[in-house]
Amino acid sequence: MKRCSVLVTIFTIIAFPFSLFAATPGNGTLTPSATGGASSISWTGGPYTGVTADPSVCTPLTCDEFFLTVNIDSSVYTTNPDFSVRVHISWADTPNDFDLYVYDASGNLVNSSAQGNTTFEETDLGQLTSGTYRVQVVAFTTVNELYSGIASVGPPPVDQERLARYRTGKFSFTQPKEMLGPNGVVFGVQDLEPRSAYDTSGNIYVAAIQGIPAGTDVWKSTDAGTSFTYLGQPDGAQAASAMAGRTPGAGGGDEDIAVGSTGKVYVTSLWLGSVTMSNSFDGGTTWLVNPVSTTVPLDDRQWIAPYKDNEVYLTFKQLGVLLTGTESIFVLKSFDGGLTFPQITEATVPEFGVQPDDQGNIAVDQNNGNVYTVFIGHPGNSVYVARSTDGGKSFTLLLVHQGPVGVSYQNVFPIVAVDRGSNVHVVYSNGTNVYLTSSSNQGTGWTAPVRVNNGMETKTALSPWIDAGDAGKVDIMWWATPSANSLASDAQWKVYFAQTQNAFAKTPTISENAATGVFHTGPICVNGTGCASGTRDLAEYASTTVYQDGTAMIVYPDNQQTSNPLTYFVKQTSGPVVISSQPHEIEKKTAPQVVAARVPDHFALEQNYPNPFNPSTTISYALPTNGFVQLTVYNLLGQEVSSLVNEQKDAGVHSVRFDASQLPSGVYFYKLVAEEGLFVNVKRMVIMK
Repeated sequence: MKRCSVLVTIFTIIAFPFSLFAATPGNGTLTPSATGGASSISWTGGPYTGVTADPSVCTPLTCDEFFLTVNIDSSVYTTNPDFSVRVHISWADTPNDFDLYVYDASGNLVNSSAQGNTTFEETDLGQLTSGTYRVQVVAFTTVNELYSGIASVGPPPVDQERLARYRTGKFSFTQPKEMLGPNGVVFGVQDLEPRSAYDTSGNIYVAAIQGIPAGTDVWKSTDAGTSFTYLGQPDGAQAASAMAGRTPGAGGGDEDIAVGSTGKVYVTSLWLGSVTMSNSFDGGTTWLVNPVSTTVPLDDRQWIAPYKDNEVYLTFKQLGVLLTGTESIFVLKSFDGGLTFPQITEATVPEFGVQPDDQGNIAVDQNNGNVYTVFIGHPGNSVYVARSTDGGKSFTLLLVHQGPVGVSYQNVFPIVAVDRGSNVHVVYSNGTNVYLTSSSNQGTGWTAPVRVNNGMETKTALSPWIDAGDAGKVDIMWWATPSANSLASDAQWKVYFAQTQNAFAKTPTISENAATGVFHTGPICVNGTGCASGTRDLAEYASTTVYQDGTAMIVYPDNQQTSNPLTYFVKQTSGPVVISSQPHEIEKKTAPQVVAARVPDHFALEQNYPNPFNPSTTISYALPTNGFVQLTVYNLLGQEVSSLVNEQKDAGVHSVRFDASQLPSGVYFYKLVAEEGLFVNVKRMVIMK
């Protein structure tokens, strides 16, 4: 034991020779309490007279470092499986902003927390065993500000947002492709609020609005997004054909696009009199148009979702005609491919229940036909879904998240998605951060929200969108800027992309990186018609869609390249995807809550059984995320005697049989390496012949 301690000390000195930027004190050791329970240590740092956005260029004026020695035996986590190591920093005033990074002895980033408009940062480092870690506190924007730091081991606080393990994503995307078309008569060329969809043949469709009264544009790609053909405007002049191109018409307000199971294309758009529904049964060559799809007056922001072959749902918000000052959500259903909508259901009745503010999209579970639409509850600090289990005839309101008084989630639309395991996922923004919460029981119960955005490029995160793949796997995109003020004239905005493959984990892993370069400079207002002139040039949102092979498609407006915003398309070319099964192969899950429970919330290497053994034994391990795994057996001399696993593995609990019939009796060790080396665990076993 003494020899091991010396080796650890020497390694620490080599990795961390000395620190120019010391906290007070500059180091400390975290150990469990005498009874093996929770414990903590603390330090302070600052004040700072300089700032930096980049942790790699720290100076004593901009950063502090605290060296955290963790002295925790793995048995502590066996006894307390909810325990993890957390690092938390806090300071006095919101205008100041610190960022937090934690590295292992080799300099690898273990986790980070970098958000804006808060007075704290916090990271969950997982179930760390003995080792030394460097805690780096970076002054992002501070003025002579102090901070306090705490490192702790114990269970997560009750009723708190979940923390995530943030990773720099390895996602790459195609070069942005401009959606081209002729000049419009009214607005020239502009396209906003784009959406995309695909059919069973892999054809991709994109729709975007010109704005009332200029019509809705549609494009089609027959080569998986390499090139697009302009299909015209299905709602142009409310005609039954799009061949006239960008013509003056009554349409062009809010739009949505969807494709049915047999390839029928549906495009809906808003005009001042009603909702237009345009349907194509031949891949967008011709269109059937109904400009009065609803007789409900004063409708706003409609969304559509298909189910099976001919069923289509259309939802919108009615602007307060039932009772002065109230609004209500209606859901209509078509049984003839969107030509007519005879079934009309009021999903929310404000005078007897929850009054909706901003309403998000509608989604249908293709496994069981459940219908979900998501909205913000008045006065803006709650998120709800309205769920129907009877084909849209009636709806139940289910609370997704209740925020404190004064918080507003009225920052464009909340968005809902259903994965292939019938789990439901919702994203929303509080004007600074994007949050994800998920349900494994059809919306009845929800996970605590987890912040999605993290890093110096995404201090402000707006306009999130989500789409889902296999059970517990989702893609999320949003508009991101390093500026803490979304209305700053010099704010630089990029489209950011994130993915998690373990949405139900207590500490999900979120990988993220920019999907585009700067697409807009200046303010972005998300208050709709209440925005000041010049602050709402991009309208309300962009969107992402999971393609049939699991890659992500993103469509977004860009006015960095041209004076008028145009719609651009990018498609994922590398990095993990959220669909591992074959295209169009829907997972049959009869109990989605069980599916979610199968995904562990932390890495683990179990003791082999039996032990001692002769001649074979079983080794089990748990993975909260997909990733490359190595499981290797060594003898007492450290020589490799068997490689049991050396491949990509899905999240879940795995077991492998080790046959030692060719090995002599003795003590051996088996080592699991996962998460690109961030998780390493070694256990001992004995062969007794």
